[in-house]
Amino acid sequence: MPDKYAIKNVRTLSLLSFFCLYLLINCKVIAQELLTSAGFDQFVTNVEALKDSNPAKAYEALSKQISQIEHLSIEQQLVFYKLQSELYVEQARYIKGKETADKALKLARNLKNPSIVTSELLYSRGFAYESLGDYENARQDYLNGFEIANSLKDQKIVAIGLINLGALDYLMEKFDRALIMFNDALAIANKIQDNELLGYINTELGVLYSLLNQLDKSLAFYLKAKQHYTEAGKEQYTYNTIRNIAMHYSYTEQYEKAISAYQEILADIDKLSNNELISSVYVGLAWAYAKKEDKNPEASYQYMQMATKYLEHAEQADIPINHALNKAYLFFELERYQEALTALNKASTYIAKYKDSDQKVVANNATLDLLYLKGELHYKLKDFKAASEAQNALIDFLFQLIEDSNVDEVEDLRMRYESQQADLDKQLLEQKKSVQELMLKETQRTVENRQWFIVLFAIVALILAWILIKIITGQRKLLLATRTDSLTGVSNRRHILAEAEKAFNLAKQHNMPLSLFMVDIDDFKRINDRLGHKSGDKVLQKIAQMGKDLMRETDTFGRFGGEEFIAVLPHVTQEQVNVIAERLRKQVAETTWDIKDLDSVTLSIGVVTYQSDNYVNNMALMKKADELLYKAKNQGKDRVFSD
Repeated sequence: MPDKYAIKNVRTLSLLSFFCLYLLINCKVIAQELLTSAGFDQFVTNVEALKDSNPAKAYEALSKQISQIEHLSIEQQLVFYKLQSELYVEQARYIKGKETADKALKLARNLKNPSIVTSELLYSRGFAYESLGDYENARQDYLNGFEIANSLKDQKIVAIGLINLGALDYLMEKFDRALIMFNDALAIANKIQDNELLGYINTELGVLYSLLNQLDKSLAFYLKAKQHYTEAGKEQYTYNTIRNIAMHYSYTEQYEKAISAYQEILADIDKLSNNELISSVYVGLAWAYAKKEDKNPEASYQYMQMATKYLEHAEQADIPINHALNKAYLFFELERYQEALTALNKASTYIAKYKDSDQKVVANNATLDLLYLKGELHYKLKDFKAASEAQNALIDFLFQLIEDSNVDEVEDLRMRYESQQADLDKQLLEQKKSVQELMLKETQRTVENRQWFIVLFAIVALILAWILIKIITGQRKLLLATRTDSLTGVSNRRHILAEAEKAFNLAKQHNMPLSLFMVDIDDFKRINDRLGHKSGDKVLQKIAQMGKDLMRETDTFGRFGGEEFIAVLPHVTQEQVNVIAERLRKQVAETTWDIKDLDSVTLSIGVVTYQSDNYVNNMALMKKADELLYKAKNQGKDRVFSD
């Protein structure tokens, strides 16, 4: 669903809950007298408490005392700047937050020993870098802050460092590394039982599982985060968690619940100082009103316009791209095609800025959505030439991404092949040299030895022929390796996408049916975690073989990635493909596994059929199959769901 783009901004408020580590919540007012070294601790306590309920007022209180900072010790000045940097970041003013942290960290060099405040300042600056799209500097600051916290044995700040690094990993789509970091942080949080920290780690786990499309787990973590934040008295971060819960309801098509959650946040809009959060709430409302059963297109449009106003000066790197795409998708949904095209053109200019930066992952994902929607828009506007060009560009870009993702594997194969070929070439030259020497000697011998020479020459010819055969075989193996998944032996993602595209074009050209189904192994991660990756690999290999055995010669069955498979069946009707998919599901469910402690394995399958031009292109067909697959998941797993 297009409001997935809001997920990238979840970190903004959840991180900030941990910059204030030692709060005393029961505070009445901010002291108005001149800031002095003696009264500094009480001043900080008051600002930190106010920060939980009204960050704008907390920032105002700090600003009034900035001229008095010269009366403070270096340690106190660092705390002051830390609060100021955090409050800038909380208001989504990342550039000012970074500049303030820069100033403080230069001052920190005058300390004889590093302090925990230095670690917090590094985290604050790191988050500013992350929000501005500079992931390299963000990671360096997070690592430096983590090392200081580790050396000072402050477990809470160590856990925050782990969470920061893990969140940076999931933004770069390195989900396995993120999960390792989060599990380590969760162990610390459970040990020290700090509600702020527990709220933070549960929020980030919710985001991670949402990105992994494990929505039930995601909601469970969000609900835990809300509970911990409420118990810690963290109003601002509770709002952020409610927003995450509302997004979950939208993903699962519970739009009335989503609207209720979003309205709960807007009821306290005067307490919010982060325009990015407010904007994401309005975007969520826009989508909910556009998608719910009794749609309200006008309300949806107005909410999106309000969201745009709140992002006029947004600094977070990927927000302009995500918001422009959100508008484009929503306007397409509302059949405001020209406005959708205008929003797409804006998105295109934003994407161009990030193609060669740390935001490359964001740019690539956005480009896929942009090209797909552009094709759909031009098709609706009956500009079929432009629609075709966009579709071709989408296919080319998709194949380029796949090729880039496999570049290391292919490069390794290529180098091994070239090394083997170089050895064979060397043998060939040595054989030629040997033949020449033998020929020279034979011309000096008598006629009686000519028969021996012919025999020897025949042997050499056979050797050369053998070498040639080895070279050709090597080429064939290399070609097969680039088409085949190395673990399961079935077609890999790249090959199956190419075959699906070819089959779709033929089906469209000859007005023939084409069926496709996507398969996902239920709870596969639990198999890996409980029984080990070797057992998981055996499951993948056996299911791959079962799927392959069900196919005809004209069909293609392959591994789409992870625990997902896909089957492409030309000339197969909807009724026929349902039978085939059900046969595979049943066969797997009834299989006895020769793996200790593994009783059964089940599949969720999404089935789709192209016929009578019901899908504009192959990407739309595959997207529908994926949607149906996750409907099968959400409705209890171990089932086939068809369009």
